[in-house]
Amino acid sequence: MTFTAHIGAGVIGAYLIDALIFHRPMTPETMGVAIGLSLLPDLDSVYVLTATKNWQFKDRNRHHRFFSHTPLFFLSLALLLTPFLNLRALTLFIGLTLLHLVLDSWATDDGIMWLWPFRERQYALVPIQERGPELFGMTYYRQRYFRQWYVALAELLLLLGGLLVGVQVVG
Repeated sequence: MTFTAHIGAGVIGAYLIDALIFHRPMTPETMGVAIGLSLLPDLDSVYVLTATKNWQFKDRNRHHRFFSHTPLFFLSLALLLTPFLNLRALTLFIGLTLLHLVLDSWATDDGIMWLWPFRERQYALVPIQERGPELFGMTYYRQRYFRQWYVALAELLLLLGGLLVGVQVVG
């Protein structure tokens, strides 16, 4: 998924957590936290891009193969944060980071390592055609990713859903 879909999903996810679990309206502050948490798992991509010196996007970003892009990493981090967070904050942290990982497993050619450290195999829930050596960055998105109707539809719905929730919360 693209960062816009992650943000839209994070805003929708936080709205649903607040409404269905905590029975409270979402605030603009929570929306800001949701945006941050929805992108948090991708911070490892900065390290991978730096380590591989791939800032020109001459190859694909392999951050989905990093331990910091696994459920165990974020569940362990949540456990460490438990003394410092209330139940709502902890629920938002766990829910939105795991939602990001689910989206990284949907309509992707690589998926994430759901069973790490027991298995390093990456799992994709709905795999799509693999990227070729010449297809990375925006070329991949234009030529393969968005040409699949169900991927483009999901991206559009998450973006629009997040905007709709945002307009309702802010306006």
